[in-house]
Formats: sequence, structure tokens, C-alpha cells
Amino acid sequence: MPTEAIPDFISTIYTYHGLDHEEAPKDVTEVNIHPSVTIIKASAFEGCRSLVRVTIPDTVTRIELMAFAYCASLRFIRLSTNLEYIGFMAFHDCTLIEALFLPTTVTCIGIGAFNDCISLRFCNLPDSIYRIGAGSTVLLLGCDRLVSTRLGNNLFMHKLCYSTSVSPQTVQVCIARHGIEHATEVDDQQMAALHILCANPHVTGDCIRTYLQLAPEAAEQQDSDGMTPFQRLCRNGGITFLEDRSFSSLMIWWYHCMPPQTETSKKRKRG
Repeated sequence: MPTEAIPDFISTIYTYHGLDHEEAPKDVTEVNIHPSVTIIKASAFEGCRSLVRVTIPDTVTRIELMAFAYCASLRFIRLSTNLEYIGFMAFHDCTLIEALFLPTTVTCIGIGAFNDCISLRFCNLPDSIYRIGAGSTVLLLGCDRLVSTRLGNNLFMHKLCYSTSVSPQTVQVCIARHGIEHATEVDDQQMAALHILCANPHVTGDCIRTYLQLAPEAAEQQDSDGMTPFQRLCRNGGITFLEDRSFSSLMIWWYHCMPPQTETSKKRKRG
């Protein structure tokens, strides 16, 4: 009987089909996951040191052990919103990853899944997780720049902005329910929830626009790295609506989202 063949690699952009023993070429820079894939198999991208960007479709439910280990250039990754399992050392030593937004469907994470991701700033551990290897201390070793893995009960907007299903409607509801002060509140790293929203690869432009119009003061907040939400947005090339935008056009878009300043607010800003 004929067997499936692993497709030939013809450029630095690779389409992964989830076949047995399929491993991406080591010099790949960008990966597309075929929509038929439900499992990213063990070591599929291990050691792809030139890999920068990965978009994982919502058909994927499992990322097996060491699937992306030692991807030293990996910076932008959009996880499946139906992901359930992340295996042992799946993202070990991915030293440039800054953000991993986990859906609430994740229930199990293997030991060392994110160890030595030294640039990691954003990573949420959903309440749905019932097993994290031998504990979070061996899940995030070496992630010294991490903002928070679990948020306090009072940071309502921060929690919402970590969600893979955040929308303009949920932003409006959260601000209406908890008040504008929660939209401008900062965590222990001086991050407003808008910083998190601008790093979330699942958001749309309308979602950010809604937040800005309801709580424009958050746009000027600088985090502990001295970065505003807009600067976080520019760094996150994984946000879908940002693709193919130049910096100048993005800046124009951002300021068009802002509500018009009143004379009172202009005087307060000058003062």
C-alpha cells in the first residue's frame, strides 16, 4: 500500500503536515501548520535555530515533547485556542519568545515546557490546568523576566486581556462591570492591561480600539521596561492585523483610535 511522503522543502517557509517522523529543515524561518494537523509531534521543530514565526491553527490539540526545543530565534507564536496538552520541554531554550498566551482548554503541561525562555514576559497559566509536570518551579526555570503566571483576584482586566477569546464586547462588559480604574490599574511590573492586550496574538484591531476609546489614559503608561502599550504592539509581529503594516501607518492607526482630547485634558497633560 502507498504511504504518505514527507513534502519536499523548497523555501525557508515550511508547511508542516504532522506525518510520522516529519521534522522541519533546520534552516526554516517560518512555519505554517496544515489545517488537517491535530498533533504537533515530538521534536518536529527541535533545533530549528532560524525559525522566527509559527501560527498554530485551532485544529491542534497537542504539542508533544521537545516539539520546539532549542528554537533560538523563535519570537512570535500563536497557539491553538483548542490546545489541551503541552509536552515535556516543548519550548525549552526558546530564548527570544516574549509571549505565550495559553487557552483555557490547556489541562496538562509537561516538566520543563518553558524552561530557559529567558525573554519570556507574558505567560498565563489558566485555572483549567490540573497538572504541571512536578510543579511550576520546574516549568519556568530561568524565566526571570516573567511578569506573572497567575494573577490576583482583583486584576480583572489583566486576566481578560490574557484570554485567547478576548473581544471588543468582553472589554466593554469588563470595564462597565468593574469600572474605568481597573482598565488603568497596573500590576507589579507597572503594566496596564492594555500592555497585555497589545502582546496578545489573538486580538483584533477593533479590540484595541475599544479599549483605547474607553480608557485612553492607559495608552501613556510605561511598564518596568519603560515601554508603552503602543511599543509593545510594535514588537509583537504575531498579531494578525499588524501584518504588512509599516511603523508609520501603524502609528497613524493607533492615534486615530484615540478619542479627541478635550481642552481640560490638554491642559492637564501640559501641566
